[in-house]
Amino acid sequence: MIQKTTRLLFLAGLALLLSEAARAAGPYSLFPLTPVAGPYSFFPLTPCRIIDTRGPIGPQGGPALAANTIRNFTVINVNSCGVPNTAKAVAFNVTTVQATDAGDLRIFPYLSAVPLASVINFSTADFALANGAIIPIANISGLDISVQTDMPPGSIGTVHLVTDVTGYFQ
Repeated sequence: MIQKTTRLLFLAGLALLLSEAARAAGPYSLFPLTPVAGPYSFFPLTPCRIIDTRGPIGPQGGPALAANTIRNFTVINVNSCGVPNTAKAVAFNVTTVQATDAGDLRIFPYLSAVPLASVINFSTADFALANGAIIPIANISGLDISVQTDMPPGSIGTVHLVTDVTGYFQ
């Protein structure tokens, strides 16, 4: 329990440091994020599945993510996971499954600029690959995040996305 609490405190601190770095860096920054008010408090949640594209076709389910496309998802009030409409950012466990081509996923607030950095890189050699991420959310018209699937130009590849929420900031 102590290790889990320490890890969560580290992630919360890291998010606050990155927010401060973006705010201090000014307009010519390596951080393409718009600074937000803060600091925020972190509220851990029991891991809860909010996206699984292996499931039936639907807003939070299938089909798999297609190469070089953007798909939008809801985070707030999904599957009774406990993310309130006052949340400003969410801690995720992001997993890619059954990639048919190499690539990466960029996850960012809905209607925001696409970030320069990916959240997870994947290849066909990995059946499943996971990474943790803290992503600001938009809460605009029921949509909170966008996922850009980057694969080589001309690729017809797909990848499944499985995302669990593990906490939120507000």
